[in-house]
Amino acid sequence: MDTKWLEDFLALAQTRNFSRASEERNVTQPAFSRRIRALESWLGVSLFDRRTYPVTLTTEGRAFRETAENIVATLYADRAQFQERLHVNRPDLRIAAATTLNLNFIPDWLHGLEGETGHLTTHIFTQNFHDMFHDLAEGEIDLVLQYAHADVPLLFEASRFDTRVLACEPMILVSPADERGQPLHDPSRAGCDMALPYMGYSPDGYFAEVEKLLFARRQKDGPMMRRLGESPTSEVLKRMAVRYGALTLLPESCARDVLQRGEMLCVGGPDWQVQLEIRLYRSRDSRRAAVRKLWAALNRPARGEPQYPAYEERQA
Repeated sequence: MDTKWLEDFLALAQTRNFSRASEERNVTQPAFSRRIRALESWLGVSLFDRRTYPVTLTTEGRAFRETAENIVATLYADRAQFQERLHVNRPDLRIAAATTLNLNFIPDWLHGLEGETGHLTTHIFTQNFHDMFHDLAEGEIDLVLQYAHADVPLLFEASRFDTRVLACEPMILVSPADERGQPLHDPSRAGCDMALPYMGYSPDGYFAEVEKLLFARRQKDGPMMRRLGESPTSEVLKRMAVRYGALTLLPESCARDVLQRGEMLCVGGPDWQVQLEIRLYRSRDSRRAAVRKLWAALNRPARGEPQYPAYEERQA
């Protein structure tokens, strides 16, 4: 038994038309028909008389309709009650973001907005890209922060979300330093024709696409890279690159600590850099007061804090 079958059954009982019911349930008509058949098979009876047009409920179908309505109503009533309890105890904002943004951007950004929003309690965490936007669309989280680049589009249903550019940040190529404080590897050095050790991004992360874009630009005249390992997370790659003496690409904020300590150096020059946007997303259907308050505050510079580049609002 699948609870979707009950809602399918009720939609068909109401419309008495397979085509209209399948549209209402947002599935193809063949898939909808299979689900009705599956329910009938599970119950062991026919619920609809298909010899008539429009279709009509059988005796068993009329009896089962009340049962299905009661089950669906009870399920949704329980769900609403549980969600109400959850929302009473939930923080003002639930924010999902890339790990690097969680560590290096969000704390200062939220603190800088408090002059306009007051203190907002938050739950900040990291998910994979698909789950972030699924939960944002379903109202399970309030905001998503992600890096973005015009030539590497984020693939999701853009009409459901609003977005703002909060800041820009370069992604840079870095190398561990040797004992003299010089880079172990630098692709811009003359005569650099050997494959250079490199820690790269795994395909399950967004930065893999940014990395691919940058490598494609340097493919003709850049050196070969010998891939030693991979991860979707910049913080992991930074530590692996230091340990194994390898190059890696990092957002500048992620590399800032090792650059300041002299453990790593920026190499390759502008040819090995790409400018990223830091974008904030919200569901267009969101009605939460804290989300509206924060969104409105983005139009006003935060008091007493460094100002980010001009905010920009557009459809995602």
